[in-house]
Amino acid sequence: MTLRRFILFTVAMALALAASAQDATFELLKPRNVVEGRNFNITYRLVNAEGNAPEAPELAGCTLLYGPAVSTMASTQIVNGRLSSSSSVDYTFTYRADQAGHVEIPAAAIRTDNGTLRSQGASFEILPADREGSSNSIDRPAQQSVQNVDADDLLVRVFFSKNTVYEQEPVVATIKVYTKFDISAFIPTVQPAFEGFLTEELEVSPEVSIENYNGQNYHCAVLKRLLLYPQRSGRLSVNSGSYDVTIVQHEILNMGFFRTSRPVERQITTTSNAASLNVRPLPQPAPEGFAGAVGQFTAATSLDPEVMRTNEASVYSYTITGTGNIKFLSPTQMSFPASVESYTPRTEVDTRLIAGGANMSGTYRTDFTIVPTEVGNFVIEGKPLVFFNPSDGKYHTVEVPDMPIRVLRGTGAAAAPAPTEIDAHIDDILHIRPSDIVAQNAEINYAYSSPLYWLAYVLLLIILLGTIFLYRRNIRLRSDVAGRRLAKAGRVAQRRLKQARSAMDAKDSDSFYASLASAMWGYISDKLGIAPSQLTRENVAGKLESYGVSSEGTKDILDVLDSCEMARFTPMGSSEEMADIYARAAAAVAAVENVKK
Repeated sequence: MTLRRFILFTVAMALALAASAQDATFELLKPRNVVEGRNFNITYRLVNAEGNAPEAPELAGCTLLYGPAVSTMASTQIVNGRLSSSSSVDYTFTYRADQAGHVEIPAAAIRTDNGTLRSQGASFEILPADREGSSNSIDRPAQQSVQNVDADDLLVRVFFSKNTVYEQEPVVATIKVYTKFDISAFIPTVQPAFEGFLTEELEVSPEVSIENYNGQNYHCAVLKRLLLYPQRSGRLSVNSGSYDVTIVQHEILNMGFFRTSRPVERQITTTSNAASLNVRPLPQPAPEGFAGAVGQFTAATSLDPEVMRTNEASVYSYTITGTGNIKFLSPTQMSFPASVESYTPRTEVDTRLIAGGANMSGTYRTDFTIVPTEVGNFVIEGKPLVFFNPSDGKYHTVEVPDMPIRVLRGTGAAAAPAPTEIDAHIDDILHIRPSDIVAQNAEINYAYSSPLYWLAYVLLLIILLGTIFLYRRNIRLRSDVAGRRLAKAGRVAQRRLKQARSAMDAKDSDSFYASLASAMWGYISDKLGIAPSQLTRENVAGKLESYGVSSEGTKDILDVLDSCEMARFTPMGSSEEMADIYARAAAAVAAVENVKK
């Protein structure tokens, strides 16, 4: 390579690096929580810039031990032919936590070649040290011999975000594990049952934090979080669960001049607490029109298309928007004018979690397919929305205005021709000869007497009646969502079971149990006409009995559902287990399909 080419290459690389360099940032890295008496680090990270070291922040209840310790890192990479580079400098300060309490870390500033950059402030908690008499700590130091595990060294807690709620008012239930040891296996053998609640499982992060509970510090992780909607008043209890846990302890080994440690696994069984919740009944008497909406809601209506015509379908939508038990509302009931035909409504629910998963908001829309049969001006009466607001403990009514509609004549029905007056002027008909009238009448009579005429007439009549029948049947089928789901339930279930079978053949246990659970819950929802929000063990068992399924068949279906649920937490991945539960699921579906109705 010539000197000129080398210089050009170097300049190009420098320009590329400069162009690809990312924006300069200055950020704070802090601990989650700290135990009193322990050391911890505070790190300021300067990215894609050069500057002087920041000043050590003053932290209440903490002593600065040393710092800053400076470490640098730089990287260059080529992705899809594009060159990029980055660099960072960490300034780390080490402190000792002297006093338990809340600690605020102030925002910091640093002068760089890109100007002055500022970090965000932050905070953390210093937790009190373990109470006296504790034999184990979360530091898990190696011991000369493996110690016994006390009852407070490993525990599972079930607790609610509130102690008292109203019926249908959402409350968050959390199942959390507290441990002073490493855990190599965690198998729920008996899950807490949330009887009397409609449940919505929330996503949980796999993060591990430090918490102080009953004077002890633990490593904690959330196992499950659920958004619950109590269905009855009184004291609702959650039974205790049982868990098989394998913990890891560390034992010191003396090897002559050397000492080392080895991990020792121990399997123990622990149970969670039994939690309870006080559920208040809704105030009585409930106002007229109240259908179970609990939260804060608004309502609106719309018509598509806005211009209606006879014998042509339109969609009247009633939309509820707000926060609360919106996912579990009932379809709105409407009354329409006598000259407007309505069909089975269709519902659509769109929800999202808010406030860290502590509540649910969204829309609940009910669509009515309506067909006017007469021309004229009509009014669709607005239906007020009545809901209970747990924030103030009162019922509220949202008035929905009436909707005036104008119906024009549609193409589906022809208007009768208006009578026409005829001026009988003799002068106007003198040119018509009697012979012509006789000839025309003969031709008409011949046509009427022809078999081809009447055959064509009958065919046209059949086509017209068939068109009307198919049109009305199509409207009914479009609106009868439940009927279509029922008719296709068996076929849809078989298709979903094939997906589970494919996952089983591939030995993909996670996909297998997920597909099998989806197939069974979907089949039950379609076959029994149960909304997805109402799919609980109690509802399913009652509906299966009402449908005519035997007690053994009902038990088989519930056992399959329980096995799918248990597989989420238990390593049930052997081929024999999957084949067995698949066979039981297929037999259960076949048993329901064979019920004579």
